[in-house]
Amino acid sequence: MPFTDEATIRTHAGWENTDLVTNALVTQRLSNAHERLLDEIDPAHANSIDPVLKLAETELATAFLLRSLATESGFEDREVRTANLTLRAGGRARTLLELADSEEAAAWAHARPFLKTGATRTPLCLVVSD
Repeated sequence: MPFTDEATIRTHAGWENTDLVTNALVTQRLSNAHERLLDEIDPAHANSIDPVLKLAETELATAFLLRSLATESGFEDREVRTANLTLRAGGRARTLLELADSEEAAAWAHARPFLKTGATRTPLCLVVSD
């Protein structure tokens, strides 16, 4: 079961317009993000309800959605307006990819404490030689 939901993703990204970002696309990218997170997180967190993990999945799904929109924009370059985002025609794909990279970086930063590797720090001990 995903850590987040479509409503949270739409609120996070400001995508109320279901013509631009369809329910099916959100559902698919959420599924992709959830699978990717499950591959990377410690299995002990697989059923977590931690809000930080929910945020990480929301950001990762948003990144995947932005990349889908970037791919589409190569075929149909038109102006896009949402509550939180305005993209002018021309150069839109590059802007969407930059936003996707930023969202994904934030997602992995939030997910860091839950990851299989790098989740905990190993305490160091100072050794004095004779």
